[in-house]
Amino acid sequence: MNESMNEDKIVNEIKKIIENYNVKVINIKNNSNSVINERVEQIYVINLIDDVEKRNYIITLFKKYGINFTFIVVDYIQNALYQKLYSKIQISKNELGCCISHLWCLKQIIINKFKNAIIFEDDIILHKEFIKRFTKIYDKKPDMDFLLLGAHDHMFSSDNYKNVKNNLYKPNNESKKLYGAHANYYSLNGAKRQFFIRTTKISFFDKEYMLMFNHFPKSYICYPNLVVANVTSSNLNHTREILTNLELEYYKKCFINFKFEKYNFLYLNLLKNINFNDFNEKNTYENFTEKYLYKHFYNFDKINAIKNRLVMDFFTIEDIKNIITIFTVSKEYSIPKYSELLSK
Repeated sequence: MNESMNEDKIVNEIKKIIENYNVKVINIKNNSNSVINERVEQIYVINLIDDVEKRNYIITLFKKYGINFTFIVVDYIQNALYQKLYSKIQISKNELGCCISHLWCLKQIIINKFKNAIIFEDDIILHKEFIKRFTKIYDKKPDMDFLLLGAHDHMFSSDNYKNVKNNLYKPNNESKKLYGAHANYYSLNGAKRQFFIRTTKISFFDKEYMLMFNHFPKSYICYPNLVVANVTSSNLNHTREILTNLELEYYKKCFINFKFEKYNFLYLNLLKNINFNDFNEKNTYENFTEKYLYKHFYNFDKINAIKNRLVMDFFTIEDIKNIITIFTVSKEYSIPKYSELLSK
């Protein structure tokens, strides 16, 4: 009885935290005729307040895809609040912040009775045919309750690949280590279910996805993934360093013959050695890429391996300028800061 009362108290505490969560909401419209926005009523992107480069990246990326979206800019969980909850939740402070941010978005979907929504995180990398492929899936299955647009499915190459049909699959009932909070689609009912699951027992947000798949017959994972995450950089201490055995193991377990060239890859964490003196009119995007990769690795084998993952015909040098304004400022250049949009 006491244990049940304690659990109810935690649930009420979490709901109160969500209600009082410090969030800045910024609506960004890129396309009056977006086929994605015609099908999905609300699109959220979660972003930490000091991750300006990721904010700039998402603005750049979604402008290129013509997607209208809403930034949910959040602050760090306060130490006092985390210490108060730690003995009951057993997750890191950043993981708690991630969870609360998703729950805030889910709560807004429920309050506003959106028919459906997508919640993205800001470390996403989109499939080159994201618009076309998502539209095709949605038009065939508009009554979906839950869809992972991309998954860290560690049982995919050993087992779940057998379930793929028409670019969708349902994981086996006993699947373990199935994650993917970076890109989730919900119906209104799906949002209500996820909100209930995650407020009943707070943990790492995507730890219990099988509770969604086992509940909703119309729930799926996209394969090929329409959205992947940059696993070489993480705010949650889940980083798999680029070109390491840990990263290689991830791609072997979660995919079969993963094709980097199908995605518009850009590693923000490799841009930090760029300064504005590196930009000049003689640069092509390709030799500019070689230059900043060399500054990071000083190793031609690694440079070539990473360069083979990157696209040379999607992002521009001007895009990179806009993204990295957080890293350095030079009076020599007058570069508009995308982050200034947040103060308007």
